[in-house]
Amino acid sequence: MASVRIDHAALFAILSSLADNKQAIGRRYAYWSNGAPALEAAVAAAAMTQDELGHARTLYPLLDDFTQAEAHPGQIEPMTRTLHYHIAVLDKDFEGWSDFVATNFLLDTAITTFFEAAQNSTYEPLRQRARKIVQEERLHEMHGEGWVRRLAKAGGAVRATLVASLNKLWNEVLCWFGPNDDPNMQQLYREGIIDATPDELRSRYLKKIMPTLSSLEIDVPVTFNATTKIWEITSPLPWNKWDAVSRRLA
Repeated sequence: MASVRIDHAALFAILSSLADNKQAIGRRYAYWSNGAPALEAAVAAAAMTQDELGHARTLYPLLDDFTQAEAHPGQIEPMTRTLHYHIAVLDKDFEGWSDFVATNFLLDTAITTFFEAAQNSTYEPLRQRARKIVQEERLHEMHGEGWVRRLAKAGGAVRATLVASLNKLWNEVLCWFGPNDDPNMQQLYREGIIDATPDELRSRYLKKIMPTLSSLEIDVPVTFNATTKIWEITSPLPWNKWDAVSRRLA
């Protein structure tokens, strides 16, 4: 019996972005399985590499269920994809360990925030994968926070390099959730595929990362609203450079 094809461009687009980002993160992590600054960090990098590539491998097969795949049959398998919807920073190798740490702390946490919003998804294949991924990402979050604290407290050039790595990712990671009127994300929200709008996802994300950055006095354009108890972005995001199709900054 032929499989049922799904005509849902918005879901196809976000699954492509999730899979490509996971694949790219895993490839960038892989180098540091041997290049990390300490043995325990190298062991963690190897384990996280396997997790990220494993997450990508579970997501790519979902694309084959969509009618959009019929127009782009070579875009299902990671080895034949020519369209890569990962963020632009991942186009290049990490320049140092601080890039690994910043990617782990900022980007991986942002993607996990999305999967948390899909744990009760009306799209069952995503719901199943989201719950497993969220569980596996708990150690990644602990690793990212621990290394951010370690590098920041080292001071001097080490801290400065970490801050530069965080700044390199900052705008693009926050933009990855999309503007609040993003039609794809709004459609996913209306249909119960995720349980939050882009602005709510960003708010949940800031709630995760800002206590650490604030406690370390790492300056980012965010302030805490004591009345609403919400972290708020204080400078406009560069939406003029945002590509809604590839979900990345030009």
